[in-house]
Amino acid sequence: MLHKIHRISALLIGSFVLFHLINHLYILGGVQQHIEFMDTFRLAYRNIVVESILLLCVMFQVCSGLYFVWQRRGQRSGFLERAQAISGLYLAYFFINHIGAVLYGRFVAELDTNIYYGIAGFHTEPFQFYFIPYYFFAVVALFVHLASAFNWLSRNSIQQSLRTKLSYAIILIGVSFSTTLILGFCGVFNEISIPQEYSATYE
Repeated sequence: MLHKIHRISALLIGSFVLFHLINHLYILGGVQQHIEFMDTFRLAYRNIVVESILLLCVMFQVCSGLYFVWQRRGQRSGFLERAQAISGLYLAYFFINHIGAVLYGRFVAELDTNIYYGIAGFHTEPFQFYFIPYYFFAVVALFVHLASAFNWLSRNSIQQSLRTKLSYAIILIGVSFSTTLILGFCGVFNEISIPQEYSATYE
């Protein structure tokens, strides 16, 4: 039962994350395009009901995920099984930190937690040495977790050799996707100028 609820919760979170990642892709067209998509996306989720459901799902996902990792400690074999646990632990770390930072930005710093808030650390010395790998591995961990879940859930319908190849393909897509986003956040494709009120949070 716990595994089933974990999957349902993952689908709800995954739906939000999908649109969140699509939103981030808009950085390739510039900050303004990113913010315009974000403003439209916020109409769907920036309300007390949807945000509360998402927050509860994340809390449950983190707690249940940590329980599963602990429950199967020492029992995992093979790269994908171990990768599922490691990626899950990193995602738990990322979600806790990311949500905490967003809540702090909104309710304490009283800032619009838009793309400028998210990537100010990319453009402030020496914080980019933390934030670049922090975000890069978060996206990679998400795809690794998806690949591991796919490998497990399709074990009875797809031959092992093909299943393994498809799982590794998902991971490679994740690495490529994450690399593209990081380059966009760093301003490789378009010039990014961080407003003072956002960069001031690192002073």
